[in-house]
Order: sequence, then structure tokens, then C-alpha cells
Amino acid sequence: MNRNDILDIDLRSIFSPKVWIVIVAIPHTLFLVLVPILQSEIGSVEFQNSTFALLNTIYLASIYFLTSGKTQSRMVAIFGGSVFLWILINAMITEGSDFGISAQLTPPFIYKFSFSIELAPPLLLWGLLSLSGVLHWNEEILDSESIENLELTEL
Repeated sequence: MNRNDILDIDLRSIFSPKVWIVIVAIPHTLFLVLVPILQSEIGSVEFQNSTFALLNTIYLASIYFLTSGKTQSRMVAIFGGSVFLWILINAMITEGSDFGISAQLTPPFIYKFSFSIELAPPLLLWGLLSLSGVLHWNEEILDSESIENLELTEL
């Protein structure tokens, strides 16, 4: 594979919603569900947070297995984008999170944006998940999957 082949790759082929659901669901389940549930006591704040994260994992699994085409892409875009925004807003309102936005309104107009590096992996994963849904927003269903071609059979 030479440089031209790499540059000719379509972004839509890299950002398949099904692939990105798996890429996000695995670390999400490991680091936000399984490890905290196993290490925390029942009824603690960490246990409650991890059970809420388990709901997100179940939602990702349901999008993966129960939807396809436009519906899957749109659900991935909206769910991934909402979690991405939730992480950002949570960082903004939490005291001591090292999140800051500042602007100097006189020349040379310096804008500063800072956040904790710990937020980079989840923001990157959930942002790319949302991007995969946006890129496939109007994806057409393949002929083999269309409703008109379904065959009804008796059981």
C-alpha cells in the first residue's frame, strides 16, 4: 500500500458505525463498568456510577444488534454526541477539574482552552463514535436488507 492508496481511502469506510460501537464499548465496559463494580462496595457512589455506565453499555449493544443503516447511524450520532457533550459539561461545572476557557478581548486576541489530559481518551472515543454516525447519517439500506425484498415464510 503506497501513499496514494492511503490518501484515497474514503473516510466513510474508516468510520463504520458498527466498528466504532465496538471500539467504544470495549474500553467503556472494562474501565467504567467491570473494574469499578468489582472494586467498590454495593451502595457506594462508585458502584452507582458504574451501574449507570452499564446502562450505556447495554444501550450501545442494543444499537449494535437491533439496528442497521440510517437508524443505526443516527442513533450512534445522537448517543455519541450526547455523551461527548455530557463529558464536556460535567468537566465545566465540576470544581477542580482543570477545565478552563479564557479570552483576551484586546489585541492580539489570545484565546486559551485547557482541560485535564484524563478527558482526552473518552472525548476522542465518543467524539469519533458520533462522527461515524454523522458520516453515515443518510446511508441507504442495501437491496438485500430492504423491506420490499423480504420473503415471508410460514413456521
